[in-house]
Amino acid sequence: MISAIVISFYDHNYIKECISSLAFVDDIIIVGKIDSVVLSEIEHKNPVQFIESETLDFDFLFEKTYSKASHDWIVVLEANHCIPVQLAEEITEIVLNTDSTGNYKVKTRFMFMGKFLKFSGYRSSYTPLILHKKSIKNKITSKKLKHSIEELYLDFDRYSERQTIKAKQKAQQLYIKNIQPNLFHFLGKPLWKLKKIFLLKLGFLDGKEGFVFAYLNAFKEFKTYLFLWLMYRNIE
Repeated sequence: MISAIVISFYDHNYIKECISSLAFVDDIIIVGKIDSVVLSEIEHKNPVQFIESETLDFDFLFEKTYSKASHDWIVVLEANHCIPVQLAEEITEIVLNTDSTGNYKVKTRFMFMGKFLKFSGYRSSYTPLILHKKSIKNKITSKKLKHSIEELYLDFDRYSERQTIKAKQKAQQLYIKNIQPNLFHFLGKPLWKLKKIFLLKLGFLDGKEGFVFAYLNAFKEFKTYLFLWLMYRNIE
């Protein structure tokens, strides 16, 4: 009844918990990059296949993968997310209803440093989660799910590690596009990211956790252009 597409780029710390939350789906496709040892340790009662890809573009990866899904209903998520039991039940109820059509989007809950972030971009942000093959090509307004998906937070060090990996991936994309880093990239973009999350997206209402979250994302922006600068100089 339901296929799942999990997009993962070396999300070794998260992938097992993500897959275990997908007990309600009938087959899983993991697309991206993952260590073969970690892949071999993934367990699920239904088939799990892996498609390796160097491409980092989320939409491109989905376009490349969804036709390989065995079922018409597809759950698509990144490997650092998991689906709580209540959300899984809601998805199953939708799929079992023969009158259900279209696409569905979901809010994200993120417990960061022991506190759920209610603002910092999480208050009003929705992301696509359930898609029907017949409606993928159509520009249909997505319906909202009642329950939220959860972004995984294991500890500060592993969260920071993932931010660094994401920064390197974005730097690689910018390098391919021949983007040359300049002073604005090193100063303006990180400061704008900090202002956007902490002020415009009301991160200050999340207290010190909101500031740390905004700071780490601003620092990720700085690291992106630092990695890009190093690439142009062939420095590891």
